[in-house]
Amino acid sequence: MFLVGATATTKAQLSEAIVNSEYRDIILKELQKSVENREKTMQRRAEEYLLGLPNDKKLYDESKVGIKANLTSGVTSDGLPELNYRISIDYTCRHIESVTDNYPTGAYRCEESNASMAIVELTRIMVDELGADAFKSGKKVTIKIKASTDITEVSHLPYRGEYGDFKYVAARYNGESVRISVSEAEGISTNAQLAFVRAQGLRHNMENNIQHLKSTENEYLYETQSYNEEGSQYRNVGVEIVVHGAFDEQIVEMNERLIDDEFIDYNIPKTEPNSNTNTYVLIIANERYPKPLPQVPYAYNDGEVLTQYCIRTLGIPQRQVKIVEDATMQNITKDGVTWMKDIASSTKGDCRFLIYYAGHGFTDRDYNPYIVPTDLNFKKIKAMRKTDRIDVEKRLSRRDTKKLLSQCLRIDTLCSWFNRVPCQSLTLIVDASFDNTGRDGETIVNLRHTKKRVKGIRLRNDVVLLSAAPFNKTAYAFDEQHHGYLTYFLLKELKSTKGDIDYGDLFESVIANVEKESALQGQLQEPTTNVGGKLKDNWTKIRMR
Repeated sequence: MFLVGATATTKAQLSEAIVNSEYRDIILKELQKSVENREKTMQRRAEEYLLGLPNDKKLYDESKVGIKANLTSGVTSDGLPELNYRISIDYTCRHIESVTDNYPTGAYRCEESNASMAIVELTRIMVDELGADAFKSGKKVTIKIKASTDITEVSHLPYRGEYGDFKYVAARYNGESVRISVSEAEGISTNAQLAFVRAQGLRHNMENNIQHLKSTENEYLYETQSYNEEGSQYRNVGVEIVVHGAFDEQIVEMNERLIDDEFIDYNIPKTEPNSNTNTYVLIIANERYPKPLPQVPYAYNDGEVLTQYCIRTLGIPQRQVKIVEDATMQNITKDGVTWMKDIASSTKGDCRFLIYYAGHGFTDRDYNPYIVPTDLNFKKIKAMRKTDRIDVEKRLSRRDTKKLLSQCLRIDTLCSWFNRVPCQSLTLIVDASFDNTGRDGETIVNLRHTKKRVKGIRLRNDVVLLSAAPFNKTAYAFDEQHHGYLTYFLLKELKSTKGDIDYGDLFESVIANVEKESALQGQLQEPTTNVGGKLKDNWTKIRMR
């Protein structure tokens, strides 16, 4: 059970509304999925940050940073249930003689530990850059700072008072509740004080460097420890942050939008099962690519939800819908195209084919579009070899461009494989950018183009192609809905019509809605259609089911 709102009355009302809602489990599932994605993003950003540290700040190979994110249940001061967002960042170090990223013996300043300063910066990234929606102004935040010492006894260490004097501050030390006092005049004389001041050093740096924590209502807890062994691996810090009611506003919004039926991922309309027996679908959802290529946001979700619409709404038998995630070239050719060719042969052409693709796309010098499989061999490409990030300021050489595109699949080549394949229709729906950018609009690779004017693809056989954008333009992610723009509005139209619609009305609606919504979001996207062969105007009469 979770709760939303500001005042006790409002909280109770909103909580009751959500608890009694049929969408409660849907909302919780969506939030859990969102938090899982946040953790993956955090881990990736942490890896990028740590690799990019200058040599004098780098953590050695035996320093391991751990990042966790999850939802936790709690209770407010009013005794009402709440849903909280918890993140934790810590590290472990193996002891190697004369090598350490931790505090030197007796040191307490955060700046004296490479690992502790890394904790501060990683926390800043997680809060300010990746968690701004959760750390809203006025949110109650509990910050537990963990700090430790090894068994080395402390007799008297000078304390310069950088963090102020402390008198009877509540803390946990070796699992027990204690009160700790530290002053500049008296210095540090116990391990409990040393661990406590290390925690204060971390707090001081976080407060000075993390903007969103300056506007939240923060409560600090201190979990300190003195190990019974000696070594730098026992002198460290960590942080655990809990944002109380972090997603209250999102919960309310999601509940209202589900009631208004704005989400396409839920309440998928159901038609008569197995009523569309002559349609076969190949769905390629490429989200995770090997470095240095970036990931494609929401490609998995695009493919998975489209699969459900094909089966539930369009009535296509489940075994006639094949989804391939992170498809290699062999997956596309053998598991996909060959599968369809065999079906065409066995049904003697009494079949309709739909191929959907979400992933990266490239274009060659003449703007011919290519879809990108996930098994690219970057060892063959000099500019992409042994690197985690491509220099997009430099154009790929002709040699590298040729080697890159030779491992991709031209769309007109894909279509040509069906030239002599008997079928009633072949439809391609492509939700990808072909201007060599990602769904976030950032350039992936810099490829040379010779033509200023894009003529578009030439389809010689009876093919209908719906592309998310012209081949020299960007196709974006609709972050608010966790889909590509094209896929979202395609499925939204199928939902509203229950799949009872022809291509003409469907494509017209999808194109108009994508253009309008993307323009409102400040990233205009204009889907296009290409029709080949003898279809001419007859293609608009093809029905989805």
